[in-house]
Amino acid sequence: MRSSRVFLLGAIVGGAAVWLWGREAEAYVEEKTRGVRTTVAEGVRAVEETAGQVLDRGGEALRRAEDFLEDTKTHMSEALQAGQEAIRPAPATREP
Repeated sequence: MRSSRVFLLGAIVGGAAVWLWGREAEAYVEEKTRGVRTTVAEGVRAVEETAGQVLDRGGEALRRAEDFLEDTKTHMSEALQAGQEAIRPAPATREP
């Protein structure tokens, strides 16, 4: 029973403290954390720029790979057609 009274008294005192000094505490915390928040914001911006650069490089690599595959496909098709023509028998001639 005693612990519930202590809890209730603590809740009342805490609520009163927030009501009386809440704005001052908020201003104090905001002032003390300004530098940290600025540093974090700059860090987020740096991460954004780096991620953009990495994704751009990845996109360029994918485009180069796509060009390579397209060239390979063309060369393979030409080589297979040439091989097909080389092994195809000549048309039979009719004798009258």
